[in-house]
Amino acid sequence: MSNFTILKQWALRDGRHESELVGLVRAEIAPRYTQLPGLVRLELLRIEGTRSYLAVQHWQDRQTWQKTIGSDAYENWWHEYEPILSRWNEIMSFEEEWVCEGTTEIRRIVLPAGIASLSRIKIW
Repeated sequence: MSNFTILKQWALRDGRHESELVGLVRAEIAPRYTQLPGLVRLELLRIEGTRSYLAVQHWQDRQTWQKTIGSDAYENWWHEYEPILSRWNEIMSFEEEWVCEGTTEIRRIVLPAGIASLSRIKIW
């Protein structure tokens, strides 16, 4: 069970479609993230009524996350991941990021007031 969660809010760029986003996440991003030790799961959530999404990383704990991103293996992983991230950035525009500890359930995380309803997108 994870207790360190990173949430990043992104919006589809004009002219881009959810199918592009989901295809990239399923084919490229999710498989790459399975290579990271300590990552429990990824989620992609649609913010209903908007063109925005939450990309969510659930980690075992903050220490595992810090150890992972500080490792030489992560540096190599990141170098290989950068072309995928470039494609993500062609589709999505960053809006906001926050982290929380102690809960794994999105509905228990205090989200900004503008996020009223979420729906989970199947990525696995």
